[in-house]
Amino acid sequence: MAPRPWPLLAVVFASLVAIAGLPAAFAATPVPAFTITDIDGNVLSSAGLRGQVVVLDFSAIWCPPCSAVEDAFVEMHPTYAGQGVVFLSVYLPPLNEPENLEQRRAEKGIQWHMAPDNDGLHVRYGVYGLPHIFVIDRNGFLAHDWTSALGLPPTPESVKAEIGPAIDRALQGGGASLLEVTALSIPALLILAAFLSLFSPCSFPVLPAFMAYYLNLDAKGAKVSTKVAAARGFVASLGIVAVYGAIALVLFAAGIAAQRTVVFISPVVGFLLILFGILTLLPLQYHFLTRPFVALKRTIAAKVGGRWTPGTAAKLFAFGAGYGAAGFACVAPPFIGAVLNASALGAPQQGMVGLLIYVGIVIALMVAIVIALHLAGDRALQKVRAWSAAMKYVTAAAFLVAGAYLILFFYLAYRG
Repeated sequence: MAPRPWPLLAVVFASLVAIAGLPAAFAATPVPAFTITDIDGNVLSSAGLRGQVVVLDFSAIWCPPCSAVEDAFVEMHPTYAGQGVVFLSVYLPPLNEPENLEQRRAEKGIQWHMAPDNDGLHVRYGVYGLPHIFVIDRNGFLAHDWTSALGLPPTPESVKAEIGPAIDRALQGGGASLLEVTALSIPALLILAAFLSLFSPCSFPVLPAFMAYYLNLDAKGAKVSTKVAAARGFVASLGIVAVYGAIALVLFAAGIAAQRTVVFISPVVGFLLILFGILTLLPLQYHFLTRPFVALKRTIAAKVGGRWTPGTAAKLFAFGAGYGAAGFACVAPPFIGAVLNASALGAPQQGMVGLLIYVGIVIALMVAIVIALHLAGDRALQKVRAWSAAMKYVTAAAFLVAGAYLILFFYLAYRG
């Protein structure tokens, strides 16, 4: 019979992701990052406008309904300009050269930012009809998405009735709670990844080998102290951290490069999580994923074998690195999802907090495992083997819950 702690861990895993993620599904979604220069030479960016509510209006001089939006903004802008609200009208080609926009400003009495769309910003925002207005809260989240109804041209009054309340809601502080939810959801996925780094169907087959190796170390010499055992666990955990640290650096770079397609990240990661959840329940083996690392290890060993004999610390570190590499097939979805989202959404500080938590959990778990081996020996190995049958269900449940929340998040935010 499997030990009782595993059902509890299943609840912890599922609840952790659900609590952190599901509220975000009903809240808002980050908007694509942008940098644009207005006709006065001011460089405006989504990052630079954080802390202010942004009314992003996609318009065109040749668009008759857009004139109603401009008339509404002429009345609204003086009211909101002193409340931390930035109005930005982005004009699509043709006729969006600076001289055309200058003339438009003089005709309408426009006092807010006007900029030509010269790099396809409207495509990144999914704008295929004009006018189209996005209200963005202080933290860069979408607060309101409005476009005129087909066959029903807007009037200045209808625009004010629609956009005014949306701006008021964004000013009333909804953004603070959204930031807290996002800050929690990214570390939550990394907490999940930390547990899966040591206990997953991908890496679990390596754990008995690690235990046997550790027990063999003690068998060769005098019984070590608990402090030494803890130090060995710490060194092994550094191997895991090194592997995932290198992967995180690549993901941060990829996330920053992917900012222009950020709206598609959540459903893709959600699909991968669900796919891995289903695969976890199937009788599949993942040993083939470790073969490239084994080959690399043999190559390196062949080159340095006669010149350097690794000590216990080096062997433990290498074993930890191999263990982390073996588990990446299962850890990849939450790890990639968290780090890529953190960097792509322009919130690297959230990713760094999550990574610090990840490192702490991995170190604590590995130290605890080694101390348990030190104190219990073969009995600890037998208990872990007994737990292995339940592990795949724990992992699958966590993946399915996390994947469902990410897809639901995207659907609710962009369905209309």
